[in-house]
Amino acid sequence: MPIEFFSVSYTYNPKSPFSHDALNNVSLKIEQGKTTAIVGRTGSGKSTLIQQMNALLNPSSGKVVIDDFVNSSLKKERSKDIFHLRKKVGMVFQFPEYQLFEDSVEKDVAFGPRNFGKKKEEAFEDAHQALRRVGLDESFDKRSPFQLSGGEKRKVAIAGILATKPSILVLDEPTSGLDPASAEETMSLFEEIKKEGTTLILVTHDMDLVLRHADTVVVMEEGKVVQVCSPSTLFTMDLEQYSLDTPNVVRFAKSLIENGFSLSLEGVRDVKTLAKAIAATYRRMHP
Repeated sequence: MPIEFFSVSYTYNPKSPFSHDALNNVSLKIEQGKTTAIVGRTGSGKSTLIQQMNALLNPSSGKVVIDDFVNSSLKKERSKDIFHLRKKVGMVFQFPEYQLFEDSVEKDVAFGPRNFGKKKEEAFEDAHQALRRVGLDESFDKRSPFQLSGGEKRKVAIAGILATKPSILVLDEPTSGLDPASAEETMSLFEEIKKEGTTLILVTHDMDLVLRHADTVVVMEEGKVVQVCSPSTLFTMDLEQYSLDTPNVVRFAKSLIENGFSLSLEGVRDVKTLAKAIAATYRRMHP
């Protein structure tokens, strides 16, 4: 099920001296089963955009359509079953571990399924499956989430979202504050979930994540969508105009190109794929 934005605008504090237009006439289609990265400088409208997807915010004008659900500026057009939408669209906010509140890990993870109508036994079964999936064994079930390490808390919070079995997963800076190994483990988990058909929406300032994981990139600037393209296309552009960094792998590849090495950036995602591209180019130049 794609997500479609139709001329969506959003204004904070309308009709006041503090009025601010966060989204300006955004029309966008996010494809089902893909990973779409939403990037742009701070204040470009990324967070406001994703909050329209599960009706945390309603558009000031325009509408968002997700499957049969409509989030519209017009009350008469707006779907009333927000519960159903929020089960469908799971959101992993930046530092989700700050949202933990129950006295045991399993209760915290089971809260979502129970809130969406599951019986206690079913909710706990879903919770336990989600906890195993993020790598937390039975020894964590009865522990207090507040006695866990930072990385373990993050896993519990992610399990709480996965337990509701969303078909769309919105990830807001999912690796923020994690060490490189934990970040890689977290993104590998999300890649496995994507293989099952889940749509991933990745909001991040980390262009290495975008390069490695995104199928499509949406660039935002001053509340508008200014680019929709592949990562390989994005990183051939002048990124300074959007205050975006160039991934290290791409920077190295570009330095090779500038020094006369005929190399295509298409398909280059990480060190491994860059090495393959270099080897293929070398074989072509020296048959």
